[in-house]
Amino acid sequence: MNKYINIPNEKINESIKLYSTPLQLYDECGIIDNLNKVMNEFNKKFKFSHFFAVKALPNPNILRILIDNGSGLDCSSLSELKIAKSLNIDANKIIFTSNYTSIDDLRFAIDMGVIINLDDYSLISTLYSINKCFPKKIFFRLNPGIGFTSSESKSNVLGGPDAKFGISPNNIVKCYQLSKDLGCEEFGIHMMTGSCVMNNNYWIESINILINNIKKIEKEVKIKIKFINIGGGIGIPYKPEEKEIDIQLLVNTIYDTLKKNDFTIPELYMENGRYITGPHGYLVSKCNCVKESFNQIYYGLDACMSNLMRPGMYNSYHHISILNRNNDKNKKICNVVGTLCENNDWFAKNRLLTICDINDIFIIHDTGAHSHSMGFQYNGKLRAPEVLFTKNNELKLIRRREKFEDYIGTINMNHDVF
Repeated sequence: MNKYINIPNEKINESIKLYSTPLQLYDECGIIDNLNKVMNEFNKKFKFSHFFAVKALPNPNILRILIDNGSGLDCSSLSELKIAKSLNIDANKIIFTSNYTSIDDLRFAIDMGVIINLDDYSLISTLYSINKCFPKKIFFRLNPGIGFTSSESKSNVLGGPDAKFGISPNNIVKCYQLSKDLGCEEFGIHMMTGSCVMNNNYWIESINILINNIKKIEKEVKIKIKFINIGGGIGIPYKPEEKEIDIQLLVNTIYDTLKKNDFTIPELYMENGRYITGPHGYLVSKCNCVKESFNQIYYGLDACMSNLMRPGMYNSYHHISILNRNNDKNKKICNVVGTLCENNDWFAKNRLLTICDINDIFIIHDTGAHSHSMGFQYNGKLRAPEVLFTKNNELKLIRRREKFEDYIGTINMNHDVF
């Protein structure tokens, strides 16, 4: 079974001719459509705001598209805050959700005036110490004691006793009490306990727990929680046989769960990344080598784990198409690997694929989130270019290929070597 590619073959070939391989290719129309789908459906039931998770795809050109189509930004590091600042977005459209955060990073967020989402009670005093005052608006991240993911990666479970994120129910009440005592006037709560979730029952269970915690906080601290951020986590169908999430059904599920609890619905926030951009990115790579070894076939690509670490790190599935060969019926079980000197450098193991030759073009699907952004430089691998297939059917280079000079540019040498 194949997955559809929304970029014409001639444009893929053109991108290769212009920028060589490997490269990351993104579809602007698909990204906009997914954002609009989320925002339109949620706005039918809620006073809703969306904040794109910058960590998923931190290219400012992509972020500009999302901002222009109504999204805010969810930042989790100083660099992401600086990218957001460079885009001149309203500070109220930026959430800073970090963890184990330094005072310098908090100071930068305070100076920007963004919404701050704290991950621990100890950060309250750190935040207060910066200007001897406390923000008028604050969020706290709740760890409700449960977590879930539909993916192969257990690190996508973001809640529960073994998760490093969030504040336990036993400690969260005192967070609101202290922030109130320090002069805070508007309160929000954040909860994200899973990433790549494909099961709507997850939202029913997690939101019920969230509501119980909100009621307890409001009763004991005598405040109103004005904003609820239920995180991101909406999954995407990495495998061809998987069905896409029904966003309208998801919205109704969340709405009904809140209503059944006789709960006055405040402003609702979400911070999806993977769902918005993930399905609309492709890693385009050329086959360098076809090797037969111990009765196995290895297709060695010019891309590697530094371009897409999810399969090697998490054993995650990414669908693979072969350009101009998708209708070929001659197939074999094979392995698809990269050039890294590391035995986890796999894109697919024991996958039924069309029989290929050297120089064939492999297209790895669903790399629009947590792919280029998770890259690294083991073996001195240089970062691939990012190319946007625009809504005007044009190719736009939005990040050039990294050069060797970039790789060594931060090194201090006592004498000339290069």
